[in-house]
Amino acid sequence: MAELLENQTQSQGQSWSRELRERAEAIRQRVIQFRVEEASQWGEEIERTGKIPGQLWSRLRELGFCNLTLPKWAGGEGLPLSLYFPILEEVSRCHGSIRMVVHVLNSIWRPLERGREEQKNYWLPKIAHGEALIAFALTEPDNGTGIDLQTTATYDSGKYVLRGKKHLITFAEEADVTIVVAKTDADLGRQGLTAFLVPKGRAGMNLTPMPEMMGDKGCTHAVITFDDCVVGEEEVLGQVGQGFDVAVHGFLDQSRAAIAQSGVGIAQEALHVTTEFVRRRVTFGKPLSSRQAVQMKLAEMAIGVQGARLLCLDAAAKFDAGQDISMAAAIAKANAIKMVGEVTDNALSLFGGIGYAVGSPIERLYRDARSIWFEEGTIETQKMTIVERLLSEARRREREARSRDVQA
Repeated sequence: MAELLENQTQSQGQSWSRELRERAEAIRQRVIQFRVEEASQWGEEIERTGKIPGQLWSRLRELGFCNLTLPKWAGGEGLPLSLYFPILEEVSRCHGSIRMVVHVLNSIWRPLERGREEQKNYWLPKIAHGEALIAFALTEPDNGTGIDLQTTATYDSGKYVLRGKKHLITFAEEADVTIVVAKTDADLGRQGLTAFLVPKGRAGMNLTPMPEMMGDKGCTHAVITFDDCVVGEEEVLGQVGQGFDVAVHGFLDQSRAAIAQSGVGIAQEALHVTTEFVRRRVTFGKPLSSRQAVQMKLAEMAIGVQGARLLCLDAAAKFDAGQDISMAAAIAKANAIKMVGEVTDNALSLFGGIGYAVGSPIERLYRDARSIWFEEGTIETQKMTIVERLLSEARRREREARSRDVQA
């Protein structure tokens, strides 16, 4: 893994210091130790109770897994995505809610980078030191996640009044502040969206718990209804009209790549437990692993995992280099959705009927894998992003060609 990462980052022009790489690898090894020694017990408790214990939040923070990407000035580790992703992969081999906690705390803070200095100075140290949790409210029950949003923010005498509804908001109940994207001008398209920082308990902001999900048990999701919820001008995140940039470039792009990497971790664990199972399982006097059909499935699973891993590292390296990763992240996410579905399908097939039993090594992984399909957009959403970029680039090339012809 370390050699793979080094080769990939070098190919993108990155050169991390030896001290930074060693620190990241030490954290990765600490995650592996946690996964081997503790994670299964935590996972069993979560599956049994349907809740993430408060002690687990504390333990993950104690181990240093919750501030890996936050800037060092705020109290974080300051890891680039290229060094964070191998750590996230190991975390993702644990129970889905453990992965979700680590992912949320290391990703959802990023829109604050688009905020004003006083907003960053106030919230980022709190998040880095485990004193605050942030949620991100974009998706709506009757609309999508783009310019068709119907939640509005109407300006009135120096304040904004929020009206509308969001749903599927992860950890909204636990969050101390929620980033809310709303429409401030219906006539301006993307430039008509604005992001707001809404603290917990604000009047007119009402939360309703949502039903338990198929996988990632323990993670809470809520519907947030805004009924004449008043927010001040100082609570605009960044500038008015920058909500699309906050949502997509400030959050969704890097989060999509991180979720794709999470899919790699789930699939890698599925491949691992399946390989161990087919080596032990004997039918008709032979281990399953001796049968060519089984061997071919294992090989296909390994190919899928490695290909997805490289796409994620490519997106990470581009992000670290300051490039726009909308297309790279969408490609990584679309591929990961397909890959993790195929790998866990094959794993369940190779386990046979016993794999379908609750508590089997593959059953929980199979459920958790399905959340990857929806987090930060379905495969169709990713394809739309990819096609938009392809066509945009084609139009740009056409304009440049016409300009050269005119100049000639």
